[in-house]
Amino acid sequence: MNMYGICHLSIIPLRIDSTSKSELVSQLIYGEFFKVIQNNAKWFYIESNDDNYKGWINHSQFKEISESDFKKLKNTEPVILNNKFSEVETENGKMSIIIGSKISSSFILNHKLKLKTNFKNSIIENSMKFLNSPYLWGGRTPFGIDCSGFTQQVYKLDGYQLFRDANQQANQGKEIELKKIKEIWPDESHIGKELIFYIKEKLDLNDLSLFVDNHKFSKEEEYSINDFFEKKKNGIPLDYILQKSSFYQN
Repeated sequence: MNMYGICHLSIIPLRIDSTSKSELVSQLIYGEFFKVIQNNAKWFYIESNDDNYKGWINHSQFKEISESDFKKLKNTEPVILNNKFSEVETENGKMSIIIGSKISSSFILNHKLKLKTNFKNSIIENSMKFLNSPYLWGGRTPFGIDCSGFTQQVYKLDGYQLFRDANQQANQGKEIELKKIKEIWPDESHIGKELIFYIKEKLDLNDLSLFVDNHKFSKEEEYSINDFFEKKKNGIPLDYILQKSSFYQN
C-alpha cells in the first residue's frame, strides 16, 4: 500500500541516510508533499513531489496524508509564500512559516493562514530577499541555503520549478557561449532570467548563481575557486564570475 505525507512544519531536514548524524542533502518546506518509497521503525525514505528529490526524514516529523489528499494537492494550483515570514494558526497555536512555503496546501492541514499580502515580485526582487543568507549545504531557506537551493527557491517564487541540484538544473537550460552574451542580449530585458553554472573541471559542475549584472561580462574579471568560496563565507553574494564559466539560458 502506498504512503504519502506532507511537510506540516516550517522546515524538515532531508538526510542522505536514516540517521540524524547523516549528511543534510535538502529540506522540505511547509506545504510541500511527498510519496514514501520505503520506511523502517524510525525513518521514512521519501520522494518530493515538486522536484522528485529523495532522502530520509525522521518519523517524529512525518505527517501522513491519504492518497486522495495527495491527488487533491497535485491538482491544486500552487501558491507560494513570497513574504520572508508569515504565520499559520494550527490546532496547537501559531506557527511561523518562511518564504517559499506552499501555502496552497494549508487546507489539507486545516491550518488558517495569517497573511495580508503576498504580491508576486520579479526574480531579482525575490533574490534580494536571500541576500546575506548564510551558506548551508542542503539548505533552502534564508537561515541557511546552498547555491542550487537559492536558485531553485528564487525561480519557484516566480512560478518556475527547477530541480534540486546544480547538475540537474543545468540540464533544464540551453548552453550559450559566455562571450556571446552581449550579442544575444544587447539590452537588459533578460536580466534575472538566467543562471551561471561554474565548471571546475570537465564534467564537474561546481556551482551556479543568478545572472543579475550585465556590465560585468564586458570586463576581463576572473576569480579563482578559492576566491569564490571566500565570498560565500560572508553570505550569498549578489553574483559570481569565475574563469571558464558556462552560461545557460532558462
